[in-house]
Amino acid sequence: MKYCSHCGKELLDEAVICPNCGCATGYRASGQAQGNRASLVAELANKVKINGIIWLCIAGVQIILGITFNWILLIIGALNIYSGIQNLQYSNTVIENPTGIVQRFEPLTSPIITLIYNLLFGGVIGVVGSIYYLACIRGFVLNNRQAFEEIEAQASVIC
Repeated sequence: MKYCSHCGKELLDEAVICPNCGCATGYRASGQAQGNRASLVAELANKVKINGIIWLCIAGVQIILGITFNWILLIIGALNIYSGIQNLQYSNTVIENPTGIVQRFEPLTSPIITLIYNLLFGGVIGVVGSIYYLACIRGFVLNNRQAFEEIEAQASVIC
């Protein structure tokens, strides 16, 4: 057994974080575990980047259709450009600061609203981005919830 250097509480040998004070113990997970965590974050960043590109493509089509047929599509296209840019920015941010991942992707309100306004006003093409988000990104995060929570815990512990 070992002891926490911050609070003195007895720890399991493989403890990464002290359950009493929450400080890092100095124990490093195996290289394979760290590699798996890094690859999870990299995979998430890649999926979010793809989502951003999808939204920008959808927005481009909607803007062209908005100019040609219906001005409402211009508004939906602008909203989707904003979404695409946010996704591209987050794809870089999550690698540098992998915190708040589960909290960001768990709520359904925003994706459902996006799905509805794209379905009602943006056409079927707008639904593609929402489906990709729900199935490929949100599903990925929730399926790997425990790993992302561990990653976040390691990234946010500062003692």
